[in-house]
Amino acid sequence: MARILIVDDEKEIRHAMRRALGDENPGWQILLAQSETAGLNVLRKQLEKREPVDVVLTDLVMRSERSGMTMLEEARKADPLVMTILFTAKEKSLDRYAAFEYGAFDVVEKNIRGAAAIREINVKTRAALRYREWSSRINYLRRYFDPKLFDVIERDPSLLDLGQRTVTVTYWDIRGFSLLCEILKAHPTLIADFLREYCELAARTVFKHNGVLDKFIGDGVMALFGVLNHRDDEGKADAISAVRAALELRDTFTQLIEHWMPKWRKYTPQSIEIGLGCGIHTGDALVGNMGTDFRDQFTALGPHVNFASRLESRAEARQILLSQSTETRVKSAIRLTQAGQIDDIKNIPGTYKLFAAESELP
Repeated sequence: MARILIVDDEKEIRHAMRRALGDENPGWQILLAQSETAGLNVLRKQLEKREPVDVVLTDLVMRSERSGMTMLEEARKADPLVMTILFTAKEKSLDRYAAFEYGAFDVVEKNIRGAAAIREINVKTRAALRYREWSSRINYLRRYFDPKLFDVIERDPSLLDLGQRTVTVTYWDIRGFSLLCEILKAHPTLIADFLREYCELAARTVFKHNGVLDKFIGDGVMALFGVLNHRDDEGKADAISAVRAALELRDTFTQLIEHWMPKWRKYTPQSIEIGLGCGIHTGDALVGNMGTDFRDQFTALGPHVNFASRLESRAEARQILLSQSTETRVKSAIRLTQAGQIDDIKNIPGTYKLFAAESELP
C-alpha cells in the first residue's frame, strides 16, 4: 500500500486533495498534516511503525514562505528515500532551483482548486512512487555488492538476471553463540553490539575479495564468489578468493573476540568458548535476482548450495572445510590438510572427501 502525506495549513485544501487523490487511487493510504512540524511528526511515527511514507506533498507557504522548503529538507533527513513534491500557487515565492537542491522530486505551480492542477499532482505522485520503488530496490541490492561491482551492475542490470553459473558458496557460523546468548541473556546489548560488528566485519571481508553477500542468517553468513567474475577459468580464481576471505575472516574474528571477551567476563564467571566455523563448496547453481513485487532477493539455489551449508555444519571452531571440487581449484595457492570424509549428509547421498584450509602458500 502506497502512503501519501499531504501537508497544507488550509483544511479545505488538505481534504480536497485527499478526496481527489483517493478517488483516483483507492489503494493509497492518505495522511494529513496542517504544518511542517505536524508533517514531520507523522513521518517519524510512520517510520517507527515500519510503515514509512512514500511521497510527501507539501505546500510551499504555510507558517512562513520557507515552510515547504523546511519540510523538504527535514523529510529527506528523516528518510532519505522519501519522495517529496512541492506545490504552490504563489509563484513569486518559489525558487525552483533551491527546491530541487533541498530534495524535491518535482514542483507543481497551481491553483489548488483547478482540476488540471490535481491531475498534474496525481500524475507526478504516481511517477514519484515508481521512482521510490526503483530506488528502494537499488538500495536493497547495494547491500549485496561491493561498490566497485555495483557500478558495473548499474551499467548492465542484466548481470542480475537468473542464470546457471559456477560459483563458490561459502557459509560461516559462530560456534558457541547460542550458549553465549544464554550466559548473557540479562545483557542483550552486549550480544547485539557484538553481532553488528561481526556482520560488518564479514561484509567488508567478502567485498574485499570480490564476493557477493547473499544473506545474514542469525549469527550465520552466506556469500557467493564468482557471480560476476572469472567466467573463463572454471571458477578457479573465485574459489581461491573465497578461501582467502575465509582465512582472513578467521583471523580478524579472533581479534574481534579478543576485544569483546573482557567485556563479557565482567558479567559472568562462566567459561566462554566461541569460534567461527566455515564450509566452502564450488559447483553450478541458479544465481540471480529472485525478487517479487514485494521483496528483492539476490541469491543462489540448488544442491551445491545445500552441500556448502552441510559442510559448514560439520566445521569445528576456527576450521575451514572445503569440498573436493573447491580443493582442486585452490591447492596451487592454499595450504591444505585432509579432513577425512563424510557419507551421511541428509538428502545428499554419497561419500565425500573433506579438506581443511590452513593458510596461503608462500
